Amino acid sequence: MYNLITIGDIKLDTFVVLDGNGAQCCLKMPEAKLCLDYGAKIDVQVVDSQIAGSAPNVAVGLARMKKKTAVLSVMGEDTTRPLAMEVLARENVDTSLIEIAKGEKSTFSVVLNYKGEKTILTGHIKHEYHLPKAFPKPGWLYVGEMGEGYEKIYKQLIAYAKKDGVHIAMNPGSIQVEEHTSTLYALLKHLEVLFVNREEAQILTGSKSLEVHKLAGALYKFGPKHVIITDGPHGSYEYGGRDLNYCSVFPGKLIEATGAGDAFASGYLGAVMSLESCSEGLRWGSVNAASVVGYVGPTKGLLSATEIRKRLKAKPAFNVTTV
Repeated sequence: MYNLITIGDIKLDTFVVLDGNGAQCCLKMPEAKLCLDYGAKIDVQVVDSQIAGSAPNVAVGLARMKKKTAVLSVMGEDTTRPLAMEVLARENVDTSLIEIAKGEKSTFSVVLNYKGEKTILTGHIKHEYHLPKAFPKPGWLYVGEMGEGYEKIYKQLIAYAKKDGVHIAMNPGSIQVEEHTSTLYALLKHLEVLFVNREEAQILTGSKSLEVHKLAGALYKFGPKHVIITDGPHGSYEYGGRDLNYCSVFPGKLIEATGAGDAFASGYLGAVMSLESCSEGLRWGSVNAASVVGYVGPTKGLLSATEIRKRLKAKPAFNVTTV
């Protein structure tokens, strides 16, 4: 049996580093906007192209922790697909649930890295997602980002959750958050864990408040048993209907931030699947995320459960608090 099946787009990310000392790009504050000279030819450094996406990232993360994982996805007939199959097979992630959409392309992204922070330009391709007739029952499902064509599988997941009682974790993509359809909110009722950042929490709740207590409480009312709100360099929070738990960022060097949220989700789920507490999940997630941002790309820094425990043991003062 699979410990985890992830669902979502598999894409090719091309990582581009913008020169932090160049006069042709800058940060416009306080709006926090990345500005480039319009019409200019700007020299950049292309660091790498890597297979990415929330679904494959989390599947790889849990596979590194010796969990049996698979990815359910739809990919086009292009060069991204065989590369993805090779990478996932090398990471011991099952690819038998990846469907080929004939004559179509796969999703892609360009990741702009400026002073350690990422700006992602994504081209989502519309694919019709659905559960196969012979769908294996895993211990957990993880629902990640998808392009248009996601509502059918959301409805199927709702019916599946009612019938089979599988644990479902979710980190909705930008399209799902922005559209916030009734189907999305119907699925939230059946989640074991909802992962969002602070901005996504505001959109889903319709609140302009920056107060995590209010955002977490409002999201909890939609039905998930545990709400996880990540807040970048300011740490992460967990709310399960009683206490709001807080975990700071685990110390480490920031090189490039792509995949930090997926690494956090992998760490959290890895802890819970190992029968650790939700508070321990925050610590595992923080350690995993801190490792990933020390490299370019979303998977190179993903850790095993043994390595996470080792790093936490070396920092006994790194603990979760109630706020």
